[in-house]
Amino acid sequence: MSYIIYGIISNMNIEIKQSDIIIKTLLKSGAFAISEVERGSKMSRSGIGKLLHGLVEKNILAMTADAGAAVRYKLVVNDQALIFLFQGVDQLMIDEIARAWNVSTLSAKKYIKKFVDSGLLIKRGLPPKKIVYVHAMAVSAYDFSAEQKNIIDKYYAYTTPDGQLLPGERGFVHWAENKSGRKDIESLAQEYLETRKKYYNDKNRVLLIDATDKLSQVFGDSVYLEKLFHRDFDALPVFGKTYLSQMVRIAKSGHTNTAVMLHIVEQIQQSLNQLVFEYRIDAIGFIPPTVMRKTQLMSFLAKRLDIDLPIIIITKAENIVPVQQKSLKKIEDRILNANKTIVIKSNGGYKNVLLIDDVTGSGATLNETAKKIITQGIGQKVYGFTITGSAKAGVFDIISEA
Repeated sequence: MSYIIYGIISNMNIEIKQSDIIIKTLLKSGAFAISEVERGSKMSRSGIGKLLHGLVEKNILAMTADAGAAVRYKLVVNDQALIFLFQGVDQLMIDEIARAWNVSTLSAKKYIKKFVDSGLLIKRGLPPKKIVYVHAMAVSAYDFSAEQKNIIDKYYAYTTPDGQLLPGERGFVHWAENKSGRKDIESLAQEYLETRKKYYNDKNRVLLIDATDKLSQVFGDSVYLEKLFHRDFDALPVFGKTYLSQMVRIAKSGHTNTAVMLHIVEQIQQSLNQLVFEYRIDAIGFIPPTVMRKTQLMSFLAKRLDIDLPIIIITKAENIVPVQQKSLKKIEDRILNANKTIVIKSNGGYKNVLLIDDVTGSGATLNETAKKIITQGIGQKVYGFTITGSAKAGVFDIISEA
């Protein structure tokens, strides 16, 4: 069975057999105890516990109790949980879905409507015949090649105007039919494939996009960063925001979304490990946000990234009116804004410092922060890393939205 988890759980390392056991138990018995998914499993009890904890943290499973023998696990009523459930089956009846949700069939019928309306599920059949539900990803009116399907399912996602994240083929078809202005959808899929081949080298195990050459074209002789890297592009020509760029946008939307932020951590950890090793980084710093939110993405990254190095404290100046970089269109204004608002507190003495930010717009914030680190004697060399950056050659975009 081809095992693909779409959306925010696309990179979870779950054994195929164990996931099958969990899915089959949900459909047959509903809410289950850990002992019920141990039967026939080659994983240890602690391994299964860790797996279940991960699914709970990803908001795919929910616990019926906080701890103890009474703990049972049930499927959460949301998109990603249904995607997880349907990865092991072709179609389901409403009573099976009701058991997985641990609700009555009547309640399940009420819940299922929003997933049909959103396009996640397709309803087949009419009373009195059997009605079944099919995952939309299993149904396509287009004859995409195996390579096209693989690349689209692995990398593409589209966020609808009402905030729904549609991953893979489902998102691509929705965007192509409703937003692209094109009717040759299969040709568009091939164009997406060629675009990725042009901008990426997917043979690299760890993806790092080197944007260093752009620095001198923007800042001339006033470049203070040794190197600048992105994990992904902000957007691709024709196809718009990349998957990771949309994850950043969701993470910064003002609503706490731990699952999305954890997904971002998973996506960038190896890239950062590579930079720390290759450039012998001995301290890191996180660029602070301008807009206050309940959960800040950069603060979350500082806590969750596995980098055992001293952290240089970088803050925004107090007693001034905060002005977001994305509201400034001129590069000179962005440089001035960064120069006046960034405050660095550190005793220094570092050789190689790595600065981490979410998005490279003009590059002004990173470059001005690097300037202060060097001129204040905090670090000798400064490197920059952002989650996403411009795909345009030669110069940075003034990206107005994360």
